[in-house]
Amino acid sequence: MKKHSLPRLAAIALAALICAASAQEAPPPPPRDAANAAFWWRIDNPSPNPIDSPYAFYQPLVKLAGAPGPFLPTAATGKTTVPAQALDEAAQFVQASKGKALIVVHRGVVQTERYFDGTDADTAFSAHSMAKTLGAAAVGVAMREGHIKSLDQPASTWLTEWKDPARAGITVRQLLTMSGGFRNQPSKELGSHYIQLHYGADVEAIVREAPVAYAPGTDFAWDNDNSHALGLVIERATGQRYLDYVASRIWQPLGASDAEQLLDRPGGRAMAYCCVWSKPRDWVRVGQMLLDGGSWQGKRVLDESFVRALRSPSAANPLFGYQVNVGPAWQDPRLNRRALEQGDDKVAAVEPDMFYMSGVGGLQVVMVPSEQLVILRVGKGSPAWRDHVLPNLLVKALRASR
Repeated sequence: MKKHSLPRLAAIALAALICAASAQEAPPPPPRDAANAAFWWRIDNPSPNPIDSPYAFYQPLVKLAGAPGPFLPTAATGKTTVPAQALDEAAQFVQASKGKALIVVHRGVVQTERYFDGTDADTAFSAHSMAKTLGAAAVGVAMREGHIKSLDQPASTWLTEWKDPARAGITVRQLLTMSGGFRNQPSKELGSHYIQLHYGADVEAIVREAPVAYAPGTDFAWDNDNSHALGLVIERATGQRYLDYVASRIWQPLGASDAEQLLDRPGGRAMAYCCVWSKPRDWVRVGQMLLDGGSWQGKRVLDESFVRALRSPSAANPLFGYQVNVGPAWQDPRLNRRALEQGDDKVAAVEPDMFYMSGVGGLQVVMVPSEQLVILRVGKGSPAWRDHVLPNLLVKALRASR
């Protein structure tokens, strides 16, 4: 037998498994029983706007326990280090694009904190996919504590249901970088994995049934299977509920307020890909901690080396790190659905070392290490919103002021 023929045969077998899985028809909807009551409630009570669902749609929610502590100092009137005109322009853009909140921090000092449309600092919002970054941070803590030895360990070390050839080799790193092999096509079939990903009542079943669409590590696809799997890895590696671990290791050390997290069902598991109802300042805390290399007000939350890796380009996508966008990620249609139609694919980043958390509807927390800048925008989706406007505007203003 020729050299390398066995790896080729293994690759062919894996490809066959993937094709066979993708060819299967969607299974029937789950039964209307107690175990699936949460799923059927979501289906029977559809949100008028799935991208911006009201608070009442998020059921069940449970407390993500905080430990409120001091926020960041605020610059005195007329003493901002970011030019006032640029801050005003940023606020005007946020308000014009259906924004609800804008917070800008430079060198650890709040430059402006503004709220619109009847909101204030205590108005909670769903963080949507910004919540994914909490999962990445939880992995970093679990490594620090020795629960996870290496990001290149197979996730099947803990997800024993992944012992099949298509998934046994998927690594924790691949889950973090959205290259785990999952790519679910949109579907309206209630039994489809796509619908279960978003509305299902059993996270363990979602992870167990996650279908592989390409060889892990060979491509990139924004797919919530990666985030669901990371949440379950955290639970099994640490022996703690995901929500308890995030609260005690991340949320409370940051001095964040009580928040609420969506579960798959009453008493069930966190939907780790999404849906933390929380306050704007608390996401600034997360952003400032990442900007400061994993520390918050002198307390070490993450190792600096992990944060450097988190915000670095990944092998699968140079515009994505560990559950965060990197550089001008708005250029990639897989990360910005309107990139091509808006022409954003051609817009450069004034400062390419930036990275940012992003959620549907224009939620954004941008960190620019070279400028010691953190920018938060909370609001609704709008045709006027562009991911690049705030960071490019404020970085240009800082440079011009020197």
